[in-house]
Amino acid sequence: DARTSNPWGFCMADRVLYGDGDGDSSSSSLLLPRPKNRFEVLEAYGRHVDYEEQMWDPVKIRRFMTKAVSHLFAGEPNAKRYRVALDDIAGLPKKLMAKDPNLFEKQPPLSELIMDAALKHLSEEVLYRSPEESWEKLVWEEEEMERKKNVVSSVVLSGSRNNGEDASSDVVASEMRSTSKSLIQEWQISRKEEEKNYCGDD
Repeated sequence: DARTSNPWGFCMADRVLYGDGDGDSSSSSLLLPRPKNRFEVLEAYGRHVDYEEQMWDPVKIRRFMTKAVSHLFAGEPNAKRYRVALDDIAGLPKKLMAKDPNLFEKQPPLSELIMDAALKHLSEEVLYRSPEESWEKLVWEEEEMERKKNVVSSVVLSGSRNNGEDASSDVVASEMRSTSKSLIQEWQISRKEEEKNYCGDD
């Protein structure tokens, strides 16, 4: 389900589909203010999980609590490291309780552990990016993908016209490989720059 595998990808759904973005209507006046970014989402969710762990056995519910925000940063740099950290956090209650219950009592609250994982593995740009900025980034990426598809299509069409269908097959294949290599290099450079910026923030 796309909504669970990338929930932040739907953060602008109401505004885009229904124009509901100001929160001034009577139907939304009783609701809590919408989070401005994913950092605020984690803050709000942290209050919820701390309450749940006070009410129920952390050994039984911790993994369900962390799973709910494990895909909040899907597609972002270091999102996998964040998910791995959450998985480790999810297993702490069972592991510590088996050794010594006092060890678990000394652990920070779950909200703090989740936030620490996010701050450690994700950049400030990712954490504080607004829904509007995330939507614009998504649209830009889709436009770039479409542009690159058009480049490949143009190469195929040009080869067919200029060299004849039979003679152009090798040329077209070569051009497509060259274009694909260029796109891969562009993507690799982009990811390296993001990683560099992330490390620089530390």
